[in-house]
Amino acid sequence: MSRAKGCIISRVMNQGDHADREALQTLLNSNTPHINVARTLTDAGVPMSEHTIRRHRKADCSCGWL
Repeated sequence: MSRAKGCIISRVMNQGDHADREALQTLLNSNTPHINVARTLTDAGVPMSEHTIRRHRKADCSCGWL
């Protein structure tokens, strides 16, 4: 079984259209707390945990070693 490369956030960004990518990037770059970002994404149909957002923002996810 092979795993997809990149963290879940990078995979979501690669699947969205340009406007979605910009909106997600803006949200990730904001001072919005991790939990609120996760809730926003989950409410939009992209289940995400606070932990995933934190790891990505700290560059402690698989994006850092691609």
